[in-house]
Amino acid sequence: MFLLALAVAPGLAVCIYIFFRDRHNPEPALNMILSFLFGMLTVIPAIFIENIADQYFDNSIASIIISSYLGVALVEELSKFLVIRYYCFPLRSFDEPLDGIVYAVLVAMGFATIENVFYAYKYGMSVAFVRMFTSVPAHATFAIIMGYFIGKARFDFTNKKKLIFKSILGATIAHGTYDSFLFLNENAWLQSKVSEALFFGGALASLYVSIRLSRKLIKVHQLTSQQLFTSTPVLTIKFADAEDIALIRSLSLEVWPQTYSSILSPHQIRYMLDLMYSEAALHRQLHEKNQFLIIYNSGVPVGFASYGAVEEHKYKLHKIYILPKHQGRGTGRFVIDQVIKDIIPKGATSLLLNVNRNNKAQRFYEKLGFVVIGTEDIDIGGGYFMNDYIMEKNLSEPTKAEEETPL
Repeated sequence: MFLLALAVAPGLAVCIYIFFRDRHNPEPALNMILSFLFGMLTVIPAIFIENIADQYFDNSIASIIISSYLGVALVEELSKFLVIRYYCFPLRSFDEPLDGIVYAVLVAMGFATIENVFYAYKYGMSVAFVRMFTSVPAHATFAIIMGYFIGKARFDFTNKKKLIFKSILGATIAHGTYDSFLFLNENAWLQSKVSEALFFGGALASLYVSIRLSRKLIKVHQLTSQQLFTSTPVLTIKFADAEDIALIRSLSLEVWPQTYSSILSPHQIRYMLDLMYSEAALHRQLHEKNQFLIIYNSGVPVGFASYGAVEEHKYKLHKIYILPKHQGRGTGRFVIDQVIKDIIPKGATSLLLNVNRNNKAQRFYEKLGFVVIGTEDIDIGGGYFMNDYIMEKNLSEPTKAEEETPL
């Protein structure tokens, strides 16, 4: 029992350490537990592939190095990556770059824990004790490197494939370098020329470098997490083009169900998403001279908007959606201010918008100087109607210094 505890404790300790690094927006417990458990299962395909690959390598120096990087490191990192990519990556709770590190470490610690148990029971307590301070932290650092780039890829649609490639490459290089030092001692010629302690020292040196890098990567995403959820937002906008349609579609799928779940039926929400937020529909809207904006907080997309001219001197704000966790922090006001700054030089004297008559956002718009000027019921097909207020803000009058109630 003590041997089992010694094998399991390091992985759990690393998980606890990472959990407390994610203090601004913690992940749901169930998602973390499942990530750890799925990580345990990744040992199975890794061992299977490694056993097949092992027969193609020998104890020559070149073969050991190639085996370390491709036969072991790449195989194990890809096994863990598949869980991160296809279970963790699509989770709704994966809503900031730091989550890439959190989930990657949980998966890796599941893998490392099973591996540790195997080594502990095969080789005894001394090996389990050494691995507590070497192999388990090593797996954690490889995961942090992978998770850093996975976290960036989750929110960067333009560079997504490149960042995912970097995540696998970075983890594989760090892992392969560490393993190379450990396995090179198996070469007979090197055994006669170099002490085993020197090889072990090389492995520890590579681990030290990985740990230093990992700490820096965690701090980068921690700062972003703080700005996203607790500090003053660092807001920027991007004038969207066709390359951003997939991102707008993704944001709409996150925002809409949460925004309208208390107003519209699930079927109507799905119908309207397909009608107005399919990639084809968004392309049409973009080509109809509607300007789309994507709103970023600390480089992470948190919402989008679109607007366009409807009459001479009149513009309409067709859409403005902010992810629920980023509402109430001035983001909505920031977006509308940016829209107004863009359209006033173009001759706009008023800005119109429609808001569902049951949507509490109406009060927010009133705080910004919009007034209700009418109602309309728009037939959108499928037996559904949009029951809206029409609201207008007069841009020719000075903006009142109303008390802000951010969206």
